[in-house]
Amino acid sequence: MAGGSPRNPEVSLYGDALEPGALVGDWVIESRVHAGVTAWLYRASHLATRTPAAVKVVRAEFNHVPGVLRRFKQEADTLQALRHPHIVEVLEYGELRDGRPWLAMAWLAGESVDQWLARKGPFSLAETLTVMEELGAALHFAHERGVLHRDLKAQNVMLLPRAEGFTVKLVDFGIARVDPPEGLTGLTTGGAVLGTPVSMAPEQIRGLDVDPRTDLYAMGVLLYQLLTGVLPFQGTSAVELEEQHLHAPPPRLTGQVHAPPALDGVLQRCLAKSREERWADVPAFLAALRAALTPDEQAHWAAALYVEVRLPEAMDEPADADLDARDAAMDTVLTVLESQGWGLAMESGNAVLAWRPLPSTPGRRELEHTRELADAVLQEAREAAGPAVEVRVYVHAAPSELGADADGQARLVGGELLRVERWAVEGAPGELRASAAFPPR
Repeated sequence: MAGGSPRNPEVSLYGDALEPGALVGDWVIESRVHAGVTAWLYRASHLATRTPAAVKVVRAEFNHVPGVLRRFKQEADTLQALRHPHIVEVLEYGELRDGRPWLAMAWLAGESVDQWLARKGPFSLAETLTVMEELGAALHFAHERGVLHRDLKAQNVMLLPRAEGFTVKLVDFGIARVDPPEGLTGLTTGGAVLGTPVSMAPEQIRGLDVDPRTDLYAMGVLLYQLLTGVLPFQGTSAVELEEQHLHAPPPRLTGQVHAPPALDGVLQRCLAKSREERWADVPAFLAALRAALTPDEQAHWAAALYVEVRLPEAMDEPADADLDARDAAMDTVLTVLESQGWGLAMESGNAVLAWRPLPSTPGRRELEHTRELADAVLQEAREAAGPAVEVRVYVHAAPSELGADADGQARLVGGELLRVERWAVEGAPGELRASAAFPPR
């Protein structure tokens, strides 16, 4: 209880809405940020480190509602399993003394897409591509792990300012669907309509099963909103909105946005009523979006190879032999890359990013050959490395920006291949990880 006086009677810090000063684990509540339907969102700081956090607490009236509690715990578990640069990070999870669960997430000092739109209006084509690229990377990462977001909308996409531009964070996996372990059923099933009417795909509205193409529909809604500043479908009620998603043809960008004509085709396919007519997955959508926004005369495909040679993090004091083995493996990598004709884009003591040009429309044979070259780099490095040295190799292909150095030699100057953190993820020691741009084996 907080102290009181005749003029200021005691006020409970731990009512349905927590008051500033209330303790949630080791987090001190500072202010309320948002009153959700089933949970409160607060700004808080850590008792010891003063690290800021967004703390989400189930509302008292839902503390004994099984469905709400299951979904809240699922959000915590989902976010803890989805460690990605463009997904909000979970810091801690626990329960108050009255049993209400809470979730502490990294505090995002930025604004949501809908706040940006209200303040600045539509995004430029370049800004739109940045949002779609980074959001798409997060969604594809989740999809590969059996997680669908199912409530993708402007309010759930945060923009964090950087020295140049912004970066994206995806939040609110509260109604995400997670593929259950074998033998168990999911938390939500066909017939349960969950989502927000402004961005729900037709199959969601009908309560049918969903898959990654359901999130792609919402990506199409967001794409239209980014470019025009308004939603593709609008109505005075949820029912009216749902009817439009079910039956109204998607609006076109022509006449509303100065953009390449091909962009409209990319959008229309996202917003197809039948998911069989949508893009197959996020990488296919992003590839089409990039192609639509890149004039043909500037479109250059290239492959990138990222090699990381390091000692295990658990090794406290490596022996001289281990350090020598690591250096030998790195020297071998550089030698093999030079012999294969790769150009160096970035290099450090234990990692290198190399690239090589590809045909303007690389086919399966060229991509397979690139994969074989990458595998040869991995095998040579493993042979040179000692038993304690970890070698990870990642290969990716995408349209890229090429330039020339002072000697007139071609070099990689921009594009997706330089954003290593987006595609060089989840690799295990001793394996080659090829991105979705490569055909499956």
